[in-house]
Amino acid sequence: MTNSAEPCVLCVFDEVNDATALLIQKSQLLSQAENLQLKFLCVLPDRWFHYSSESAQHIQDRAKSRVLEQLSHLATVHNINDNIACEVRFGKPFVEIIQYQQRVNAQLVVKRAEQKSWIQHAVTMTSNDMHLLRKCPVPVFLVRSQEATLPQNIFVAVDFDIDDPTSHADELNKKMLGTVVRFFDNDETQCTLFNAYNAPHAGFVSLFADDPDTMTKDMAAHEKGFKSGELNLLLHFMRESLAPKYLHKHIKQVLIQGHAEQLIPQQLKQHQSDLLVIGSVARTGIPGLLIGNTAEEILLSVDCDVLTLKPDGFVSPVLEH
Repeated sequence: MTNSAEPCVLCVFDEVNDATALLIQKSQLLSQAENLQLKFLCVLPDRWFHYSSESAQHIQDRAKSRVLEQLSHLATVHNINDNIACEVRFGKPFVEIIQYQQRVNAQLVVKRAEQKSWIQHAVTMTSNDMHLLRKCPVPVFLVRSQEATLPQNIFVAVDFDIDDPTSHADELNKKMLGTVVRFFDNDETQCTLFNAYNAPHAGFVSLFADDPDTMTKDMAAHEKGFKSGELNLLLHFMRESLAPKYLHKHIKQVLIQGHAEQLIPQQLKQHQSDLLVIGSVARTGIPGLLIGNTAEEILLSVDCDVLTLKPDGFVSPVLEH
């Protein structure tokens, strides 16, 4: 179904404090980069309704009034010029966020990442952040930095499927680069295009090869050659089709042998990257990508801001009914 609402950036939060001010300021910069409207959503839990003698509506009205009062004060203290007309909702945060994102036609959801304790919750699938990364159909920007400025050292983890040329990997890679160009194309931004290669079936070589070591090396060399060529094609697509004003001067390729889930956290630190851009097809039945469970493992081990994207055509289970 086509959404006729004006495209926007959606800034979401669950409390109002100094960190919220930084989140709003960063969201303002993102919306200005694409000349999009900026909308705000505060999602509060509704579980306390069961323990109060007051009506749910009365509690909601008072909570909404308090949130708007705090936001007005925050805007004054931090000299935030935007008109913060905030929607306040109650319920499961990831559900409310995805439903509201659909309603207002948000092109990007910006949210502060949950505290590190969310790692334990993610294992049991209860983290709202992890639910968003799996189920939100539009890009999700999880903010961990304490800076109001946009990231300037971007690390884009792409993937290619040598065994399935019909996979969605290539289109998702292009979408990731397109989003980077949309929101971060300025003269101070550096960008690293990263991929890891390996011999994916090397463990089986010893079952049939007379010289497994040589065959394993040949397999790795073949994979490296394929992915090097794909990286070059992707870089050409970025420069020619996306035509960034600045980023084409400040982008480099990194192709390393090993496993992505181990290499990406290491490379982020080595390159001092402040934003990881990664695709997520989590459990949609699209085969052949680095992305999915491996991506979730990576996201649990990094400390920088994270931007995740879904392939075109992804339908959120939150919106299916």
